[in-house]
Amino acid sequence: MPIVVDHEQQREHVALLAAHVVAGEGVGALTFRRMAAEAGTSTAIVSTYFEDKRDLLLSTFSSAARRTSVRFEAAQTTGGGLRECLEAWLPLDEDRLRDWRVIIAFWGVAVNDAELAAIQHGHMSRARKRIERLVMTHRGLTRSNAVVARTAEKVLALTTGIATQAAFEPASGHRIPQRELLASGLRELGAIS
Repeated sequence: MPIVVDHEQQREHVALLAAHVVAGEGVGALTFRRMAAEAGTSTAIVSTYFEDKRDLLLSTFSSAARRTSVRFEAAQTTGGGLRECLEAWLPLDEDRLRDWRVIIAFWGVAVNDAELAAIQHGHMSRARKRIERLVMTHRGLTRSNAVVARTAEKVLALTTGIATQAAFEPASGHRIPQRELLASGLRELGAIS
């Protein structure tokens, strides 16, 4: 009887392995040969799951972005407010740090690629909408307005700034207080009490 392989599960498995490679060594280390070695398989097998390096990179980024969204939604589902949901995004542990490094590496490629930039813009737009809904809830509003939309933009900038800075901490040897920076920034923006 032939072995049944779940194509999407295998893609996700290789994308997670690729995330470790990109987070540790950068996008340049992402090759089919390297991923085959990481997965303990052949390049022919890896090429059955990904069309080319671009497809592998996009899958790796999409997988990391999806994990960050799942963390945010899980915090929201368990009753977390804006601060708790944003803390779920921050690189406060090794898994989240890996995902942020993948996201930042993707930005470096997307900045000169209109298609990838549009994908990144979509992720940021959806994140801003999630934040906007939580700001509305915090303020007891049922509809957004210009002030709420602008606050959501500022909160997204605050959060991505903190995460980006934290992603480079090992190089600087300095650990920034992510939770404290987030809380004080949210208070200054009037996003939380």
